[in-house]
Amino acid sequence: MKSTLFLSALFALACGLTTAQTAAPASFRVLQVDAGKVTGAIRSFQGLNGPPYPIMQGLPDLVHQYQDLHIDSIRTDIAAHFSVENPLLAWLVPDLQQRTRLVTAGNESAIFPDWNADPEKPESYHFGASDKFVRSIRDAHAEVYYRIGRSFGADYTPLPDFDKFASVVKHIAMHYNQGWANGFHDNIRYWEFWNEPDLPFFWTETPERFYQLYEKTVRALKSVDPAMKIGADALALSFNGGPYREGLVAYCASHRVPLDFYSWHYYAMTSADPFDIVRIGEDIRKLLDANGFQHAESVLSEWNLTPDFTERERARLRGTENAAFVGDVLIYLQDSAIDLAHFYRGDAAWMGLFGLHSEYFKPAYTFRAAGAMLKTPQRISLTGADTLGFAAIAGRSRDSKTVQVLISNYEIPANYNPPPMEAPAGSAPPGLPMPDFSRLKSLTPRKEIQYQNNRGYKLTVNNLPWGDQDSFTVKRYRLTGEQDFSPVEEASASGQQFTISKPLPPPGLELIVLQKR
Repeated sequence: MKSTLFLSALFALACGLTTAQTAAPASFRVLQVDAGKVTGAIRSFQGLNGPPYPIMQGLPDLVHQYQDLHIDSIRTDIAAHFSVENPLLAWLVPDLQQRTRLVTAGNESAIFPDWNADPEKPESYHFGASDKFVRSIRDAHAEVYYRIGRSFGADYTPLPDFDKFASVVKHIAMHYNQGWANGFHDNIRYWEFWNEPDLPFFWTETPERFYQLYEKTVRALKSVDPAMKIGADALALSFNGGPYREGLVAYCASHRVPLDFYSWHYYAMTSADPFDIVRIGEDIRKLLDANGFQHAESVLSEWNLTPDFTERERARLRGTENAAFVGDVLIYLQDSAIDLAHFYRGDAAWMGLFGLHSEYFKPAYTFRAAGAMLKTPQRISLTGADTLGFAAIAGRSRDSKTVQVLISNYEIPANYNPPPMEAPAGSAPPGLPMPDFSRLKSLTPRKEIQYQNNRGYKLTVNNLPWGDQDSFTVKRYRLTGEQDFSPVEEASASGQQFTISKPLPPPGLELIVLQKR
């Protein structure tokens, strides 16, 4: 027994653990945590796009992986008609064989495949594929966030009958929430209308026609259950004001159309700044409040470092840079005006968190780290972090036996210059050319970003919630270019104060777990 304690003490000293004050290098960030001061609750932003059940042949079932990441909200949609020749799909999935499998799976998933059919009759619907997706989300212990609209690369011709569309959506809700057509009682709460209407791949009519379709659809859904949360419109260029942002919100206010949430997207391609999402969220919140929608939620239903899912960005999306970017966003969301968020995307398809053999890419480990923080949901005081890239958060378990600190360190790459992203010729509908993205207003980059004291950290945790003589374990998990959220240290300590100093250059992430024995 004595030899075991002696070895543990030696290991602790070798690892640099101490409860005494020691000087940290000037290049390290000083973090102070008061474990006795609860400042609120740690919020979950563990939402993803893409169900865990494979959307096409060759992809893995990821139910257990989603559970491991503590994913609790998953965005899925009503399938539309796809074509192998669609230039957007060819751009997205250049491999013809893979694209053919995707098109086949997408068309087989269409819930209402024949728009000449009667929406009142159960036999007009093919719920099989959608039911599998919804069940897999439930199996992953997550909530369904159901999107109504068209997918990227699907048919973009105008809808022939708005009333029929609203009736179809109504019966889909009845199937999942009220058991209609041999359905379920899943109590799906969130129903999102459409997807990126400000881009011509998804909407080809006027904004006024869009408002009319939304009004018909939301009123049809509310007739099924007034308590359902229904919103719009998954705006692509969320930093741009216009008819699908200010215009839609004003229309809903003046026509008394329900708007339980406003949804939007953001990819930080132009700036690579993780705090941009918080800035846009503040603008969205002000817009909703100014129009009388103080209780409407703000939903970030797609986000990532870049929307460029072509081969040239694959390594960046799967690597440590994006993992640290994701870590910063998940921490910054804690103090944002955003209520719900869905990363794009979670499965093993393009831009996904996993590979074809269920292997984890670097950003998946970031979600695992953020999910682990939910085990210590009482947020406790932490000082020393910033909104420039050195992000940190601390939590305590309800039984006061565990304290955790998550640190994410990210820098915008030096001399960052985003590569141009241009849609292929012929991808826009005839007569509706693609917008000139170079001329669109973009979010003004922050000028004050200067990185200091971010080569590592000196962390002190005071007022640990156990007795001064009680011992506790210390575990560290690290995500870097060489480490996949690996356990890098385990030792013992005692007392009500703990100090540790370690290098952590960007990009990198670390989770520190203190647990009473």
